[in-house]
Amino acid sequence: MSRRSEYRNEVKTRLRDRAYDALQVYKQVYGIESDSAALARIAEVALFGAVGTLPAPIAGVSDELGHFGTQVAA
Repeated sequence: MSRRSEYRNEVKTRLRDRAYDALQVYKQVYGIESDSAALARIAEVALFGAVGTLPAPIAGVSDELGHFGTQVAA
């Protein structure tokens, strides 16, 4: 009976080969040691963008038709 390895790289297991290879390049470029730290940074950039903000939530938006010009009383 063969023994299973005690450690399994979950990131490598879950990502497609192309994405994992790109992650390794990303780690090299930014000097990041671990896969999880690199993924955390990628997630922040994806969620908050380069300037660190999410788009403002849509609040106070009406689903009624817009009107141009003045409103005439009927």
